[in-house]
Amino acid sequence: MFKLIKKYLMEGIGWGCFILVLNLIRTNLTNPELLPEIFENFIPNAIAQILIVMGFVSTLIIFEITRWHVGLKLIIHFSLALGTLIIVGFSFNIYSTQNLSNIPMDVLNNSLVLLFVWIVYYFEEKRDIQKINKRLLEIRLEQQSDTE
Repeated sequence: MFKLIKKYLMEGIGWGCFILVLNLIRTNLTNPELLPEIFENFIPNAIAQILIVMGFVSTLIIFEITRWHVGLKLIIHFSLALGTLIIVGFSFNIYSTQNLSNIPMDVLNNSLVLLFVWIVYYFEEKRDIQKINKRLLEIRLEQQSDTE
């Protein structure tokens, strides 16, 4: 179990760094005037971004440790991930109580990130299932050839 938790935390950190770089590139292309403000507080912004994505990726562990319906898992994962976004957002002063107008756009953007994570996870699982099915077919064919 510890290895599984470690795996998801490391993947979360990796994806967090990757998304941080993508966000910097996007900001440079769309709003380059914001870059000085971002780099002025770069360390807290980077830590916040990595924590947010860690919350998104590490909570994928729910798909491996439970046998619940996939819809329930998606709802729980979505709630935990967006909860992480809001908590980290307020903790690192990304959001302020005076200006809550940027929260809906962040929720939308991060929902799209979650959708991307779910799609990647889906194709990884599909590939694993295909490997298992292929191996089961090989075993079945071996057993049939042994009985003949």
